[in-house]
Order: sequence, then C-alpha cells, then structure tokens
Amino acid sequence: MSLANRPNTRRWLRPAPLAAVLALGALPAFAQAPSPIACSGPFARNADEAALIRAFGAANVRRTRIEVGEGEKQPGAILFPNDRKRRIELTWHDGAKRRRPATIYIREGSQQAVLAPDGARIAIGTTLAEVEKANGRPFTILGFGWDYAGTATDWRGGKLTKAGGGCRLLVRFHDTPGANGAALERVSGDREFASSDADIRAVKPVIGEILLSWAD
Repeated sequence: MSLANRPNTRRWLRPAPLAAVLALGALPAFAQAPSPIACSGPFARNADEAALIRAFGAANVRRTRIEVGEGEKQPGAILFPNDRKRRIELTWHDGAKRRRPATIYIREGSQQAVLAPDGARIAIGTTLAEVEKANGRPFTILGFGWDYAGTATDWRGGKLTKAGGGCRLLVRFHDTPGANGAALERVSGDREFASSDADIRAVKPVIGEILLSWAD
C-alpha cells in the first residue's frame, strides 16, 4: 500500500539523494513549470488511460509498473517518459482496466507544477516559506535526517489541505546546502515541527517530491 492511501503520512518513498536535488540548480519557485496540473481532466477521480492519451498523445503515455516505496510497484503509467522536465508518474486504483488514478507523482528532476486551489504553483524546488504562503498558515513538518524526513504531515486547515480539483496534496522537503548545521541537528529525527519554527526555517527546506492522491 502506498503512502497516499494510508492515514498515517509518515510512510514515504525512499529519500531522494540530496545531490540529485541540488542538481536542479535551485529551480525558481513557481517558475519554469510546464502547464501546471490539477486533479481534474485527465487526472480526475474517474479518469482513465484513454483520457491521458487524449490529453497528452499516445507517444507520451507509457504503461508500466510504478515504484511506490520499499520495493513495491503498482500498475500505472509514465507521462512524457523521454522528457525529464515534463515527467509525471501515476498509479491506478483499477490496474487491470487502467482507470481511476490513485496517486500522481512528481519526482526530482521534473519541472511540472501542481496547481493549488487559489492558483498558486507548487513545484520541485519551491521553498518552505512559499509553500506556507500558499497554504495561508504554518503547517506541520517532520524532522530531517531519517527515512521520512521533511514530510508535511498536517496542513492545519490551510488551503493546501486539498489540491486543485479536490484530491489530497502531499509534499516532502529536503534541507539545502549551506543550512545552519546546529539548527539542522535540532530539527532532525522522528519528531514534528511547525513550519514557522526558527530552526526549521534556518534549514531552508525546498520541496523534493510531490504526490496527489485520490482515495479509493
């Protein structure tokens, strides 16, 4: 079972290597993202593979099994498999008939953006401060330096409780180079912090992974 289908958001995919995140070259937040997506149209609750093909073209929809963490794979599709900047991955609730999206993944290297309910863009490289602004209030984030580091576990009733289109939005942050070492040590481990915590801010987190999910 994937993280997106569990009530406990502490289960996440394997942490992405920090070096790979750094290779993005400090992607400007809310910029560079091609055609921001929402949980509507080809990603709506009742969408299917045919909807993806109509929206993106058959050449840009590859059937495959998607890595969802801890070595587990589920039936799904890769969109734009030959264009890393536009790449999106998704799994199906009904893998046999390839319909009803379960989880939509935007992983490191992709410049795809997610559309928040108020029109804000959330993308790989978006800073914690910008996410907090889009949410309209502080949120809860797990500490760094362990398997589920940087997971935003609770939007605290903010605007990001749902993504555009009504599905659930999950993000995971990475600490950045040059972060205050003492502060990073104080906010490491399996503990929860407010995004407004001074030490969390000193670590200068940026988004390293985004998930959109529909409940079964």
